[in-house]
Amino acid sequence: MSAALSVVVDATLITLVLALAAFGLAIIFGLVGVINMGHGAMLTLGAYLMWAATRMDVPFVLAALISALGVGLVGLLLEHVVIRHFYGEPLETLLLTWGFFLITTEIIKIVFGTDLREVVNPLPGSFDLGTIRFPAYRSLVALFAIVLMVAAALVFYKTRIGIRIRALMQNSEVASLLGLNIQLTYKIVFVSGSFMAGLAGALISPMLSVDPYIGNIFLVRSFFAVTVGGVGQILGGTLAGSFLVGGMETVFALVSSQVVAQTIVFAFAIVILRFRPQGVVTSR
Repeated sequence: MSAALSVVVDATLITLVLALAAFGLAIIFGLVGVINMGHGAMLTLGAYLMWAATRMDVPFVLAALISALGVGLVGLLLEHVVIRHFYGEPLETLLLTWGFFLITTEIIKIVFGTDLREVVNPLPGSFDLGTIRFPAYRSLVALFAIVLMVAAALVFYKTRIGIRIRALMQNSEVASLLGLNIQLTYKIVFVSGSFMAGLAGALISPMLSVDPYIGNIFLVRSFFAVTVGGVGQILGGTLAGSFLVGGMETVFALVSSQVVAQTIVFAFAIVILRFRPQGVVTSR
C-alpha cells in the first residue's frame, strides 16, 4: 500500500512540475498560435539567470523573479523585432523560434560555458507523513504550479484583458473592429508566456544540474502535454496533458528503463492526437 501511495505521490509531483514547465508554452501556443520552439531555450536561460543571481547572494524568491523578468524582457525583444511580423503564419514562426533556440543556446555556451552548474536547494529534506515522504522543495514547486495556473485562469476568464484575449482567439477581425489593439494583446500574451518559461526554469534549476540543454528535457514533454491536453485550455488542458505525459512516464519507468517509458508515453500521445486532435480537454 505504501509503495502504491509513493508512486502516486511521485507521479503527482512530476505531473505538476511538468505542468509548470509547459505553462509558458501553453500560453503562447494556445492563445496566439505560435509554436514556440524557443521554449526550451527560455527555460535554460531562466535557470542560468537563477544560478547567476543566487551566486551573487540574491534571496531565492527575488532571484527567481529577476530571472523570470530577464527572460520576459528577452521575449519582448524577440516578439517586437521578429515575431510580431509573422502572426498567423505558423511555419514561419516555428522556424524563427527554432532559430532563436539555436542562437540562444550558443550564446549561453559562450557566456556561461558548458560546465555543469548547481543552484542550491533552498528547502532540502522531505515532509514525513508516516509511510510517505514528500520531497520538500519539489512539493512546494508543485503547490506553486497549482496556484499559478489557477491565478492565470482567473485572469483569463474574469478580467478585462482575459476577455480581450478570448475575443482575439475567437475572431481577430471582429475583435479589431470592436477596438481591440491586436498587436498589443499579442505582445502581452507572448511576453507573459516568456515570463512563465523563465520562472519555470528558475524554479526547476535546484532539482537538476544546470547545463546549456536543461530546457530540452522539458521541450518535447511540454509540447505533448499542451497538445494532448488541448490547445487553448490553459488550466485543465495543461494539467490533463501533463498527467498523461509525466504521470504515465513515472509509472512505466518502474517496470522499464527511462528511455522505453518515454517512448511508450510519446507513442500513446501520438495515438491520442490521431483520434482526438483537439486534445482530451475541449471547451464546450
